[in-house]
Amino acid sequence: MTAGSLASNGARRVWALGLWAGLLIAIQLIMAGVPALAQPVPAPPVDLIFVIDNSGSMRKNDPEFITGKVLESFVRHLPDQARVGMVLFDQSSRLLEPLALRPPGEAQERFVAALAKIDYKGRYTNSAVGIERALYELKVNGRTEARRGIVFITDGIVDTGNARKDQELNQWLKQDLTAECKSLGVRIFGIALTEAADFILIQALATRTGGEYYRTYTAPEISTVLDNILSRLTPPLDAAPTPVASIAPASGPAVPGRPGAAAAGQSAPPQPAATSVPVGQVPATGPGGLWYFLTLGLVVPLIAAAIVLTMIAYRRKAAAPSAPAPPKQPEAHLEDLDGILGQGTPVIEILKPRTTIGRDARNDIAIPKPTISSFHATIECKNMVFYLEDQRSTNGTRLNDRKLDANMPVRLKSGDRITLATFAFKFVLPDQIPFGETMMVSMTALEGPESGSTMIIDLNGDEGERGLITCMQSHLLQLHAMGPKYRVFAGKYFSYDTLALIAAKAHQNLKKTEEGGDQYCAPIVQGKSFYLVCSLPVAISGAADWYAARYGGFTHFIMKWIKSPAYQAAQCDRLCVVTFGQDPATWVSLTIVPTHQEPEPVEIMSVDFLNEAEKAMLALDFDRHGRVM
Repeated sequence: MTAGSLASNGARRVWALGLWAGLLIAIQLIMAGVPALAQPVPAPPVDLIFVIDNSGSMRKNDPEFITGKVLESFVRHLPDQARVGMVLFDQSSRLLEPLALRPPGEAQERFVAALAKIDYKGRYTNSAVGIERALYELKVNGRTEARRGIVFITDGIVDTGNARKDQELNQWLKQDLTAECKSLGVRIFGIALTEAADFILIQALATRTGGEYYRTYTAPEISTVLDNILSRLTPPLDAAPTPVASIAPASGPAVPGRPGAAAAGQSAPPQPAATSVPVGQVPATGPGGLWYFLTLGLVVPLIAAAIVLTMIAYRRKAAAPSAPAPPKQPEAHLEDLDGILGQGTPVIEILKPRTTIGRDARNDIAIPKPTISSFHATIECKNMVFYLEDQRSTNGTRLNDRKLDANMPVRLKSGDRITLATFAFKFVLPDQIPFGETMMVSMTALEGPESGSTMIIDLNGDEGERGLITCMQSHLLQLHAMGPKYRVFAGKYFSYDTLALIAAKAHQNLKKTEEGGDQYCAPIVQGKSFYLVCSLPVAISGAADWYAARYGGFTHFIMKWIKSPAYQAAQCDRLCVVTFGQDPATWVSLTIVPTHQEPEPVEIMSVDFLNEAEKAMLALDFDRHGRVM
């Protein structure tokens, strides 16, 4: 049989298959009926647990118990497929209303009755036990097919009366509980009531579980937030084909933010009258009619068959699509602190994804010393992060003052000291600040005479500089709470005289910002410390976006100053960035970046200034080198 006859037979087969496919499609459409194709996909069920702070401070922020009233209204408007439960916590937790598969009406009434038990009489705030109890309830009684969420409402921080226990609970919450939530598909939605709440904790719980966090300053604002949370758990489904026969929705007030609700002030467009057609039948003529689908079922496959034949006749070998280029590895190098590699190689570039180090000449970095093992250690880059791993060396590998366990990779940060046997190297990421043991600290606002109130300084008044000193002293209390190392640091490098110098510069910069609407920075050099006193022309809520737009991020702003001629000439050991702003309360935030080796360095980062990319770079997901306050 010739090649031509083979091609002809192949073409006939394609035409025959196309015709048969068209007929089958047409028959199937007629048998099934159009309404069956137009059935909308039902919304997924929702399991929701409210975790409510019942500590005494909530009474001050919600004296009329509006939170309970808002929750009652919210629950009464939930869709039928939703189930809710409630956990109340203070020093301990109580499951007030469990999740249960029972009629929605009964569930609503039981939930509303349980709201009366919120009395705000608790002594402490143990958020961890509240979240854990809610997670357990979702594990035991939650539906596997449901979208599950925890709504966490609080006005304070983790406070059990024991500072050490508070830190342990924070770590447990942010690491273990969030990891379990993520594995179970449970999202945490945090609602911070007032500025006193631990925004860093609430944000960490939300972002690590795929949820969201909100700032509210009055209890009625919670209503809008709850609608937003529900819309996130029940996103609008893809538009379904319009059915032949439709049912007009019942009239009634729309709930903003909920699926299916009309926008405020808008009316639905008029709908044309629908022609009644018995279910399962197809009209004979017009779009959707018998001849329409029969024709469609024949013509479309014929066109498809023609396209296939054309492709067979004129096919060309297409070039395979090129794979996307992997992200560029960050620039990194080792500095030879002991000069064992000779004067010509004081800096060794780390260019490969996996760099081997050892005595054998086949290593990427060969160190011809008898105390170095043949295959001593590796530096590996994974997901833009570098890791050091000891390869069962005889004389060990140390990172700073810690001896590494064999075959246990440890994350590297810029400025780390790596010791192979007795030979020391410094690991450097030129475009990154040293970080890792960094404490993330939020800004502190100037407190007013009344408990919980804040103040704005009159920059033209006599008490301007004094007010700035008071604001800094309040901020330094955060350092005191972190432990002895930080208390010593604050006393040594932020004496009253130093605070007075900083306040004078800050007063000048804030006045310039008030007049010119821009940022102003002024340096002060005290011994080996370089104090950079800056003003910020935007509200603290917009600080991260402002730094990203202006400098590419707050960390880039810091690196700009570390590399500046002024800082290099001063030959200082640390950069202390003290930032002030007013929005409307006067506030201050502190960042400390050590630029030289210290036995126990203090590293502090202003977390309010970091965008999401920088938070990822700074490893806020915790590892052996990092923790967040």
